[in-house]
Amino acid sequence: MSHRLTLSAAIMALTLTTAATEATAQQSVADFYKGKNFRVIVGSSEASGVDILARVASRHLPKYMEGKPTIIVQNMAQPESIAAANHIYNVAEKDGLTIGAGSSGLFSRAISQPNIRFDLDKFTWVANLYTATVLYWMRTDFPCQTLEQLAKCPQPIKFGATAKGSTGYGLVPELLKDAFKLNMDIIYGYRNNDIELAIERNEVHASGGDLIGFLGGRGKQLLDQGKVKILLQVSGQKAPALTQYNVPWVMDVIPEAQRPLFTMVNPILDLARSYFAPPNIPADRAAMLREAFAKTAVDPDFIAETKKVASIEPILTRGEEMQRAVAAMLDQPPEVKNKIIGLLKGD
Repeated sequence: MSHRLTLSAAIMALTLTTAATEATAQQSVADFYKGKNFRVIVGSSEASGVDILARVASRHLPKYMEGKPTIIVQNMAQPESIAAANHIYNVAEKDGLTIGAGSSGLFSRAISQPNIRFDLDKFTWVANLYTATVLYWMRTDFPCQTLEQLAKCPQPIKFGATAKGSTGYGLVPELLKDAFKLNMDIIYGYRNNDIELAIERNEVHASGGDLIGFLGGRGKQLLDQGKVKILLQVSGQKAPALTQYNVPWVMDVIPEAQRPLFTMVNPILDLARSYFAPPNIPADRAAMLREAFAKTAVDPDFIAETKKVASIEPILTRGEEMQRAVAAMLDQPPEVKNKIIGLLKGD
C-alpha cells in the first residue's frame, strides 16, 4: 500500500512539476517581452514597399505578441536589404528583441555576391507576408501566341527589359527563353515606366515585371482592353489575383530538366517580404514570434490596411516553411547554382 502511495505521489509530483515548468516557460516569454522595446530593422528606405508593409505589420503585431512590447521601426537602407541582414546576423543580440525586414533581393544578392557576411540558412526565419509573381505578358496581335508557337515563330518576339540581373526583367525571361527554346530577343535598357509605352507603340511585343506593378499600371488597362494578355506566371505558388484570367503557372508547364532552376529561383520570388531574427534565438521566443506573425497575417484589420496603403493582399509563409525553402534553394547542384548566379550577375 505504501509503495502504491509513494508511486502515486511521485507521479503527481512529476505531473505538477511538468505543469509548473510549462507554465513558467510560457510566462517567461511574456515576462521577457513585457516593457521592452522590440525593433524591426527595415532593409530599405522609407516609403518603399518593404518599409510600408513592415510599418503596417508593426501596428498590428503587438496584439498577438506575448508581453505586448513597444515596437520600434528603423530603416537601414542599402540595396537588396544587405545592410539590415548583416546587422541582424552579426550585430543584433540573439535574444528575440530584434528582427529584420527584407526584400526578395536579399536572396538573389546572397547567392550571387562574394561580400556577404551572413549565411541564409542560419537565420531564424520568422515569416513572409507577400509573395511576388513575375509575369510574361505580350501583345495579342503578335503572330505567335503560345509557348509552342513562340519556339517555332519565324519572327522573333521582342521582349522589353530593364537590365541583366533584374529578377523580373532579366533572370526569369532568360530562363524562360532557354527552357522553352523561344525565338525571343531580349532588349535591355528600358526604364520601368517606358516599357508599357514601348509595347503600346509596338516597339516591343512583350515584357515581364511583377504582378503588382502590372495590375497597378497601364498594363492592366491594356489587358482589360484585350490588347495584351498574360502568357505565363512565374512564382512558387499560383497567384490568386490571376485566377480569373486562367494564366498558366510555370511549374505546371516547365520541362522536367528545367525544374531545378526554378526551384532555386522560386524563394527569391516567394519570400519577397521576409522577416528574420538572428541565428539561435531562444526557441520559445522564436515560436512566439512566428505565431504572432501568423495571426497578424489573417487579422481583418491588418489585411484591410495592407490593401489600402500597400495595394497588396498579404500572403503568409510561415518561418518553418521558409527554412525549408531556403534549404532547398541552397541544396541545388553546382551547375544549377552557377547558371542562376551567372544570370543574376548579368553574365
